[in-house]
Amino acid sequence: MSEQSAPRPRGLRMATRVLKLRCPRCGCGKLFRSFFLRAEQCEHCEWRYEREEGYWVGGSEVHMFASYGLSVVIFMPLLIIFGPTPAVQAGAILGHVVCSLLVFRYSRSIFIGIDYFLHPGPAPPAAADGHGDAGGPRTP
Repeated sequence: MSEQSAPRPRGLRMATRVLKLRCPRCGCGKLFRSFFLRAEQCEHCEWRYEREEGYWVGGSEVHMFASYGLSVVIFMPLLIIFGPTPAVQAGAILGHVVCSLLVFRYSRSIFIGIDYFLHPGPAPPAAADGHGDAGGPRTP
């Protein structure tokens, strides 16, 4: 599929693709092969998800803000109402771990959706060996 044949999605269509954990370019391919294992590229349009080395650092930042924000919104009222008892503190810690697991995949999807929306250019092609390195020189 060429870049000109696929118009860049906007608004509700992009949000739908992000929430369904689908390829931001075509909306067909899945972003994850299992709960934690990301797909390297879309099986439909072959667009590479990891555009460069270290690409997912931005996804980690989205994950951090989303999980901590959700934890604060949920558990601050409990800390205010019941006080900082050991049971409430333990529940807040356990709850944060659960929140972190729940938002992991969506934070990655949100990040790749934002990135594709801002920079829709084609991702570099995958290497023939399937490891994503095209064999060219690496910059430090």
